[in-house]
Amino acid sequence: MKIIVFFCGFLFVATSLSAQVFESKKMDSLFFLLEKYDKAMGSLSVYHKGESVYQKSIGYADVDKKIKATAHTKYRTGSVSKMFTATLVMQLVEEGKLSLETKLAAFYPELPNADETTIQQLLQHKSGLFDIIKTPNFNEWMVEKRSKDELLSKIKENGSVFSPGEKRDYSNTNYIILSFILEDIENKDFGKILERRILKPLKLRNTYYGENNPKKFVSISYEKKDGMWEKPIHIDLSIPRGAAGIISTPEDLNKFMNGLFDGKLVSENSLAIMKKEPGIGMYPIPVLQEEKMIGHMGGMDAFKSLLVYMPQQDMTFAYTFNGVDYAYKEIVMGIFYILLNKEYALPKLETVN
Repeated sequence: MKIIVFFCGFLFVATSLSAQVFESKKMDSLFFLLEKYDKAMGSLSVYHKGESVYQKSIGYADVDKKIKATAHTKYRTGSVSKMFTATLVMQLVEEGKLSLETKLAAFYPELPNADETTIQQLLQHKSGLFDIIKTPNFNEWMVEKRSKDELLSKIKENGSVFSPGEKRDYSNTNYIILSFILEDIENKDFGKILERRILKPLKLRNTYYGENNPKKFVSISYEKKDGMWEKPIHIDLSIPRGAAGIISTPEDLNKFMNGLFDGKLVSENSLAIMKKEPGIGMYPIPVLQEEKMIGHMGGMDAFKSLLVYMPQQDMTFAYTFNGVDYAYKEIVMGIFYILLNKEYALPKLETVN
């Protein structure tokens, strides 16, 4: 969800297997440079064949308090949350509690085009509902706790931008509504549903819905201004719900992805539906044409995240950054190239102002 908006202290874990998978030392070097020149803060986790083969954390979870990032540091995952929410919806579909063809009107008839909008269209961003984060003055509105009624009122007020099914246009509103539908069917709040259906079965001890645990320590995100890390305005997590409200670590994200693709959460048929383009809760990651990858990226406040499955390598990886002061695309491409053993020249960060 996009809001309008390293030698010392790193933790490294690698097994002998990782050396066979990719050049872990080169990944070390990339993250060493990013930390040494204060260009990024965050964590990376890589799994191969369902097992952890690499972990790295750099920078600070809290700059002011000098709390270093570790493998257990938790981050706002932004729109990566949508993979969890989509999985929950597919579980209810399998149980016959919901259908992909169920109309939005069955739950919220007052919303725009509710009689024409299906659950599948919400999942695939084809509903046409206006993206709530594009609301005028959203940056001021988002800092306070908002109720379900306030959110529904805002969604109704914003209306739609095209007819359901006409095209695909990414909108966080879809997944906020899906969160409410999950709660209506299960008669529980979103955090409890997430815990019972995904977190406990997969033993994801460092993952939770942020709105339910506001007092738990989570890393703070930062933007670099005049050479100093500064905190941007952070959205209240009562607003994004299942669209971007989940807190996690890269390792837990990998465990979730492996559990999903190993059939521990949904059936093979449901997973096939989720993977089929344009995707449900996931989509193709078009980094290298010759490599098939699928997953979801996220951006919230100044947090940046990505969760990817690479079937040809039987590898998943996840990263979460809470501060980036370098060309973000270059960092992402560097990680991909190293993981895929592609030719890659480390950045000369000492020459970067």
